[in-house]
Amino acid sequence: MLGAIIIQDQVVPAANHRAASTLGVRRVPWAAVEILGKAPIARIAEDLNSVCDSVSVIAENTPDSDRRTQGLVSLADPAAVHLANYRREGFRAVLILRCGAYVEVDVHEMLAFHRKQDGGVTRAFSDDEPLDVWMVAPAAIPEHTPLLSALLSVRPAVYVSEEYVNRLRSPRDLRRLVLDSFHARCRFRPQGTEIKPGVWVGEGAQIDRCSRVVAPAFIGRNVRVSDECLITRGSNIESNCHIDFGTAVEDSSILSSTYVGIGLDLAYSIVQGRNLLNLRHNVLLEITDPGVMRENAVNASAHKLWAGVGNEQMALSFE
Repeated sequence: MLGAIIIQDQVVPAANHRAASTLGVRRVPWAAVEILGKAPIARIAEDLNSVCDSVSVIAENTPDSDRRTQGLVSLADPAAVHLANYRREGFRAVLILRCGAYVEVDVHEMLAFHRKQDGGVTRAFSDDEPLDVWMVAPAAIPEHTPLLSALLSVRPAVYVSEEYVNRLRSPRDLRRLVLDSFHARCRFRPQGTEIKPGVWVGEGAQIDRCSRVVAPAFIGRNVRVSDECLITRGSNIESNCHIDFGTAVEDSSILSSTYVGIGLDLAYSIVQGRNLLNLRHNVLLEITDPGVMRENAVNASAHKLWAGVGNEQMALSFE
């Protein structure tokens, strides 16, 4: 039997703040941000569900995960607990993936390579760089040892993956993932109905008749695109957004629950709430006028959560 453990970093380490979007004072990896209708970590888990007998998604670095109060040590490493459970249940191999990047892996090929090795731990590499993807024999990892520490302390067999990798280290990587999806360079597909070639629309979206959506483009669930708008050139509008009258969005990502006001011309940008990040000019702006940009108020029922991946609202941080 083959198991899988996906470790979701909910807060980015301080040394890597530039690679993340922000949630108040917290930092959230791009892998947990809704893109084309679903977070990359959710896409990875769905792919693994089709090839593994069991998939566990756990969160690491939550606000309480390493808290010590009055001398009491926090709970055991949850990833190690899951691995121990797989060991007891007789799993012969477990795929472990720490999700900061979007990674596609040929699981069957990696498993076959792993079985030919003697060390018990195999790590995937891409372009001579290590990926946070391991195939392990559960018995090869000592019990009661933090799992990631154990993996990083051993010398693994090296499996070279030829599959698609986007390390999601920067906002530009997020835009590249969107465009690679539109052009079918990866398995990451827009979540919606393809109403015409290259245009995907999510459930509950409303596009007024006098607006134009030019392929490739994505309009997410419960999005409102008002009259005389233009959505074009690889743009994605995520769930619960409202693009108001006469606004043009070109080669840009509008992240979930954002209102974009009347008569604007947005290009080469990522927008969330009142934050606008222009990738061409390397400028990050906070818009203070709520009539121009703001967080779009939606009913709590309009938010959809997936397996521990929240749809929390985020501001942007440049590279």
